[in-house]
Amino acid sequence: MRTKQVRPEKTEYEFELRISRKLNELNNKEYILFDFRTVKIFENFIYKINIQPKIDIEKKEIEFNIEGLSAPLISLSNNGVAGYQYKLYEYSNAEYTLKLIKQRKVKYLFAIKISKKDIKVTKTSSRKFVNVLT
Repeated sequence: MRTKQVRPEKTEYEFELRISRKLNELNNKEYILFDFRTVKIFENFIYKINIQPKIDIEKKEIEFNIEGLSAPLISLSNNGVAGYQYKLYEYSNAEYTLKLIKQRKVKYLFAIKISKKDIKVTKTSSRKFVNVLT
């Protein structure tokens, strides 16, 4: 007799990307924080998202290659989402092309506009892989 296989719930997105403006209080300098998180909550370990950033300020292009997850180096058990944060210090108030790449294959194109007051997503990707929030 076979037991029924338990499958995880399907989610609309695999990752969330929260983009916000922050202030480094040590050097009193503003930066843009790109905070990646998985939608899935892991029960045994808090994993790390492996991401390779590629920033070209002159061309106004921000690219993140999402390569996958890696296990933590510490063997303590804990639960939570996997995460990755990138701080962009050298930026200007302008519109940027945001490219999100999954394992060097599929590209998801967004456009974000950084102004003095806020950050807005001006173009979204038709594919559902990352939910970009500001």
